[in-house]
Amino acid sequence: MKKTNKIFVFLLVIFLFNFFIASKADESLFKPEIASSPQAQKIFSFIEKNREEIIREWIYLAEIPAPSGHEEKRARYIKEQLEAAGLDKVYIDDFGNVLGIWKGTEKGKKIIFSAHMDTVFQGVWEIKVKREENLLKAPGIGDDTASCINLLWSIRALKYAGFKPMNDYYFLATVGEEIGFEGMKLFLDNSKEKFDMLIALDGDLGGLSYGALGFGGGRITFRGPGAHTMQSRDVPNPNLAVAKAIERIYNISVPSEPIEKWTIYNVGIIGGGKVNNAVSQESFFTIDLRSADQTELEKAQQKIEKICSEVASEVGVEVEINLNKEEKASQLPGARHSTLVKTAEDILKFLKVRDLRITPLGSTEANAGIERGIPSVNLGRTYGRYKHSLREEAEIDGLFIAMRQVILMLLSLN
Repeated sequence: MKKTNKIFVFLLVIFLFNFFIASKADESLFKPEIASSPQAQKIFSFIEKNREEIIREWIYLAEIPAPSGHEEKRARYIKEQLEAAGLDKVYIDDFGNVLGIWKGTEKGKKIIFSAHMDTVFQGVWEIKVKREENLLKAPGIGDDTASCINLLWSIRALKYAGFKPMNDYYFLATVGEEIGFEGMKLFLDNSKEKFDMLIALDGDLGGLSYGALGFGGGRITFRGPGAHTMQSRDVPNPNLAVAKAIERIYNISVPSEPIEKWTIYNVGIIGGGKVNNAVSQESFFTIDLRSADQTELEKAQQKIEKICSEVASEVGVEVEINLNKEEKASQLPGARHSTLVKTAEDILKFLKVRDLRITPLGSTEANAGIERGIPSVNLGRTYGRYKHSLREEAEIDGLFIAMRQVILMLLSLN
C-alpha cells in the first residue's frame, strides 16, 4: 500500500472512531423498554395504588406555610419522610436545605434531583387547599409543593420496587429559591462533592430548559432640588428625566433570535413626587431585563446606563443606577444535543406530554448548576395556572405524569 493511502486510511479510522465516540456520548439513555420493564411497572402500580394518599400528603404539605426565609416546619417534615424512606444519609444543612443521599456504586455519577420548599407568599400563615375535580387550589400548591411530593413519592416507589442505584442520588429540598436560588447556590458552593448532573423540578409539565437566563434589570432613580409649582420655572424635574429615559430606552434594539441570544426588557414600575403642586425631588422607574446571552445582557445594560446618564446631564438632575450584575446568563456548549437533554426529551415524548417546550431560557435552580459548569436541566412538576397568586391552581393528573417523568429519568440515568 502506498504511503499516501496508509495516511488516508489512518486518518479515516481516527475520524470514524471520534465520530462513534461523539455519537455514543450524545445518545439518549431512554428506551421504551425501560418503561415496560417489570420493575417500572411495579413502580407505576405502587403509585396508582397510593393515588389518594399522594393527594392527601400533597394537600398536607401545601398547608404548611413556607415563605422564603421561613421554611423550617416544611423542612422538618420532609427530613422525617426521607429518613422514613430509608435513604443512606439525611440531614438539614447549615442553610436550611434538606438533603437525602441514596448511595450507588463507586463507578456511578453524582446526580442531584432538586425541588424548592419556599413560596413567594410572605405574610400568608394560614393556607387551606380546595379540591375541585382534577384541580387543587391554594397559594403554593404547584410552585413548588408539587415537586417536593414528586420527589418523596418517586423515592418511596423506587424503594418499594427494589431499585438498586448505580449512581449516587442527592435528593435536595432547598430554601430561598424564590429570592435568587439562594439555597441551591449555597449548597453547591459549600459542597465538597463534584456533581455530574443536576435535575431541578419546577415550572409547568412539558417545559425542558437547559440554559440559564440572565437577569440584568434593576432600579434607576433621578433626584433634584424640588420646588412649588409657582417657583418651578427652570427647576430640574426628575419626572421629566424619567419620561425621557424611558422613551429612549424603548428604542434600544435587542435580539429575538437566535434563541441562544434572545433578550427582552420591560419598564414595570414608575414612581415619584409626593404632591401635585410641586416638582418631584425624587422619581424612579424599574426595568426588567433578561437575556439568554451574557454579552447581549451587558450590551443592553451599558446602553441603559448611558441613556440615563445623558438624560440626567441634560435635565440637570442626579441619577443613581442600580442594575443586577450578579444573575448572569450562561449556556453550556452543546447542551441542546447532550445526553441529558436528549434523554429528558425522549421521556416527555414517550409520555405524550402536551405543550413540549425545549428552551435555553431557564429561570430555575438548574441555573445555579449551569453557571458552575454542571450539566443541568429543569423539568416541570404538573400543569397549573395563576402561579405566584393567591388563587394558584394545579392539576392532579399532571402530578402523576410528572412523577412518571422523574422515575423514568432515574431509571434511564442508572
